[in-house]
Amino acid sequence: MMSGPSGVFNKIRHEIRYWLLRRLPTCQDLVPVLSESLERPLGARERLVVHAHLLTCVWCVWYLDQLRTLRDLAHRRAANSDDAQRSMLADAARERIRRRLSDARN
Repeated sequence: MMSGPSGVFNKIRHEIRYWLLRRLPTCQDLVPVLSESLERPLGARERLVVHAHLLTCVWCVWYLDQLRTLRDLAHRRAANSDDAQRSMLADAARERIRRRLSDARN
C-alpha cells in the first residue's frame, strides 16, 4: 500500500487528474482544436481547456509536438523553395483551393 507523504501526494495527484479527465473534452474532441491552435489564436476558454487537457494527457502533448514539428518543417521547405516551384500552380487554382478549404471548415 501507499505509505508516507509521497504515497499520499501521488494518490491526491491521481485523483485530481482523474477528476479533470472526466470533465474535459476527449482527445478525439480536442484534436481539431489543437490543429486550429497552430493557425489561429484560441479564445480564453479554448486555451484553458487545451492547457488543462495537456496537463492530464501526455498523448496529446506528443501529438501537438508532432503538429508543430510538421508545421515548422513545411514552413522551412516553403521558405527554401525557389519562385519557379511556387509558380507551378496557377493563381486561379490556388484561389479555388482556398475557397474549397474555407467552405469545408464552415
